[in-house]
Amino acid sequence: MKRHVLSAIVASVFATGLVAAQGTQQPPQTQKAPEATITGCVIQGSSPTVFILESARLNPQDQNEKVKTYVLVSGTEDLKFVAHLNHEVRVTGVAESKTPPVPAAGQKVAEKDLPKLTAQSVTMVADRCTTS
Repeated sequence: MKRHVLSAIVASVFATGLVAAQGTQQPPQTQKAPEATITGCVIQGSSPTVFILESARLNPQDQNEKVKTYVLVSGTEDLKFVAHLNHEVRVTGVAESKTPPVPAAGQKVAEKDLPKLTAQSVTMVADRCTTS
């Protein structure tokens, strides 16, 4: 009988130790994406408050660089994307590395599927879109 009681106590202590160890595990660290400067053309999205940066490149002189499209998100309150509609701009901020799905022929990728570019600053490069 003493053996069964002793076994139950040892098992209980062991189980308590396992539960306590699991509770102290740290969550995985997420790395913050580095800030980047991206040049592209600001166009109107699906509503008056949605803006898209299309023909976006890290290096606008590199015509071999694949262009991307981002949904612009203001990282500060004073960015006014509407003032840059149909302008070529340089946006500094953090871009998601999300890869949008390939649209059907003749279709565009839905805004909800585009990566976001959280802008910290916007500088006009040209008063019209010259990127291709």
